[in-house]
Amino acid sequence: MYNVLIVDDEPVARQSLRYLIDWEELGFTVKGEAQDGQQALDMLRSQSYALVLTDIRMPVLNGLEMAAAMQEFTDTPVVILSGYDDFAYAREGLRLGVKEYLLKPVDEEDLIALLQKLAAELREQQLLEKRQRLGLSAGRDQLLRRLAHGQVAARELEEQLLLMELPSHHERYACLLLELDFLADGEMPDRDTELMRFAIRNIAEELADGRGYIFEESEERIGVLLGGTDKEMDVEECRLWAESLRSSTMRYAKASVTIGIGRSVGSIMEIKRSWSEAEEALDRKFLSGAGTVLLPHGKTETDGEPDMLRTLESEVLEMVRSSRRADTLRALARLWECFKTEQISEGRAKLSVLELFIQLFRLVKEQGASHDRLFDPALGDYERIMRIKTMDELLRFMENKCGDVLDALQRTKEIRPNKIVLEVKQIVQEQYAGNVSLRSVAAMIYMNPNYLGKLFKANTEQSFNDYVLQVRMEKAKELLLHTDKKVYEIALEVGFSELDWFYKRFKTYTGVSTSDYRNAR
Repeated sequence: MYNVLIVDDEPVARQSLRYLIDWEELGFTVKGEAQDGQQALDMLRSQSYALVLTDIRMPVLNGLEMAAAMQEFTDTPVVILSGYDDFAYAREGLRLGVKEYLLKPVDEEDLIALLQKLAAELREQQLLEKRQRLGLSAGRDQLLRRLAHGQVAARELEEQLLLMELPSHHERYACLLLELDFLADGEMPDRDTELMRFAIRNIAEELADGRGYIFEESEERIGVLLGGTDKEMDVEECRLWAESLRSSTMRYAKASVTIGIGRSVGSIMEIKRSWSEAEEALDRKFLSGAGTVLLPHGKTETDGEPDMLRTLESEVLEMVRSSRRADTLRALARLWECFKTEQISEGRAKLSVLELFIQLFRLVKEQGASHDRLFDPALGDYERIMRIKTMDELLRFMENKCGDVLDALQRTKEIRPNKIVLEVKQIVQEQYAGNVSLRSVAAMIYMNPNYLGKLFKANTEQSFNDYVLQVRMEKAKELLLHTDKKVYEIALEVGFSELDWFYKRFKTYTGVSTSDYRNAR
């Protein structure tokens, strides 16, 4: 909750403001009241407030004098409450840095709209400040990513852990992997996406405090490394923690996440194994749907089955990986013959198909091909497999799916990296005015968005989002110099629906404001 200080010399006016709206529903709480500017200054020096609502005309020290004095020791935003006769004072207040003003008597809807706007700005500022405060965050993220992927040598691990203030004394460790479902469900403005990622990471860090660390794996995925006793790292305990995180992100960030869990390991050098299990668990999202917690595979009925069955399953995957279409069909035929010879149950055969699905899904992502058109829950593949009545029908289904995967992998191999980058740039240059995103562009050229993002950065030395911003800003510069369009018209034309966000990004990009840039022509 953001603390609010109400300053007015009339008790009735203070009470009216306190009970005019449901402050807590908007994220605020009225923490204090003052009857003049001097009393308010004393309170501001002794306690932190996120917002000051003040009248102008008050004894001892009026609202404008108070706002001027506040600048010496706090940047707490001030909102002035003024009558029509005080409008000239209100304008003076705006020049003094006062955030906003409201006419008295205060209208409920006006106050709610103002508080919603201020709450969004305060959240954004808090998240940015938190990011800046975490001086070790980038280094920790990099180390944890390398550790999860098994890229840290034992000889350098101890030194790196000490440098990054990471513990290495827990009995066991486990990895979890979060996927931000809102990035897959639809497109969000860049600003909202960044803030949402920060918010979800912040929630995860609060829950993991004292138990583990959070790191960014990619734009869509966040990694978690938990440590603790053998009991604390039990799969069920990790599941309960993950459920708490999932429900917290939905409650406080209004966002859905899917979480994959890896089994715990007894050494920090074994973390890669837990990470791989978490990745594999998360890959089952295309069967389970979004907003779920997915456990690692435990022991199944496959443990008592002949080695031949598992060997044949692996052979099918290897033939697909090697793009050998005819050999893939023959490997599937041998697997089905094994089903019949060993009298494998219908349930176990379908389980085998589902496991092959998961491995094919991972293969497609690994090779950079688009998986949205192959493994989309909306396609109903899981239900279709469960409804299949005969082994021959199940075989035909699997042959078709393997064929689709082979086609997708072949298309990806035929496209050269330089050609892909040029195609992406052309799409951005044509669609920068709309809601262009890495995911939407990847879908157009049938590629996996994560793979495409890495490929684009490797060949251009800038991220996809940075390139989109560059195109938009260069077009905005051109319009400012060569047209008389209003700034808000230019903002909309280059893909910004929020004018204040356009102003900020333009000044960050060019170093000057839009008006200064236009006046320099």
